[in-house]
Amino acid sequence: MTETRFSLALDQDLLSLPEGDVAVLNAAGDMDFGFADTNRLHLTQSFYPDHQSLSSRGFNVSVEDATPVAASLVMCHRSKPATFDLIARALSQTATGGIVAIEGAKTDGAESVLKSVRARFDGVETYSKAHGKLFWFTRPETLPDLSDWIAKPITLDDGFTTYPGVFSSDGIDKGSALLAQHLPDFKGPVADLGAGWGYLARKILTSEGVTSVDLVEADHPALEAAKLNITDPRAAFHWGDVTYHVGSNYAAVVSNPPFHLGRKPAPELGQMFIRRAADMLMPKGQFWMVANRNLPYEQTLNERFGQVDTIAQTAGFKVICARRPMKASQSARAKR
Repeated sequence: MTETRFSLALDQDLLSLPEGDVAVLNAAGDMDFGFADTNRLHLTQSFYPDHQSLSSRGFNVSVEDATPVAASLVMCHRSKPATFDLIARALSQTATGGIVAIEGAKTDGAESVLKSVRARFDGVETYSKAHGKLFWFTRPETLPDLSDWIAKPITLDDGFTTYPGVFSSDGIDKGSALLAQHLPDFKGPVADLGAGWGYLARKILTSEGVTSVDLVEADHPALEAAKLNITDPRAAFHWGDVTYHVGSNYAAVVSNPPFHLGRKPAPELGQMFIRRAADMLMPKGQFWMVANRNLPYEQTLNERFGQVDTIAQTAGFKVICARRPMKASQSARAKR
């Protein structure tokens, strides 16, 4: 379990929890919650793997809880606008006189968030540890105007809607745009793994022969944006990830897979997407993906597909089409 600065500050009597329930916003799946009884905790998490991890540990976890509480802890989001939205939500649900605490690493912009919080609230106290900060204050009876902290939909070209904090929230991702340029007309059922706010799925649905598109996305706000961006009745929306989605017999799988966990490089995520795509496809199905040129995906592709072709390359990206999928058991036999 990952110990928090919040727990350390409590242990050192730098602050104390009031009686009553405690909200933790943007709670991580491996977070240590030893500072409060489980029945007092109300956790929120919109990223599916973390949400599932918390739920499996027996916690009360929701996507967006507004339960009145005596104290709130906000774990900084990698996006500062998303962090400010979390703080505004925490303030709205915390009782007057309760504690509102915010914790984050320097790489999450904790210093600048602290500066903004101090500009609007008095009595902000801080605790620094492990290249990050915890800061907290008492929730006043009257709140300042926080309308600029509340997340609002972002409108992009071509009428797409996104939200602060989702991948490529301020414009179409270059890799996805390159992949969209090279996608063929599809027929039959298609899956979009890591569908984001629906850019690729909308392109897929321009093929009249497509009978359905399953958009699979782990980030709940991104999926909610996709529902606004795609009204085609052939589209179905699944909050989940490649570990949990159980669809099969697709004629095609399309993906711009993630390759980071938070800010840490994680190429194994893309490798997992490749293996899952091979399991999901019909015997004559196709897997279309885009990736950064330097990512090591070719070995995994060749292990799970009989034919792998690089369709296009730019200075930063490569588009790959893989055919003749092999199940894991077939791949193992082929190696013998």
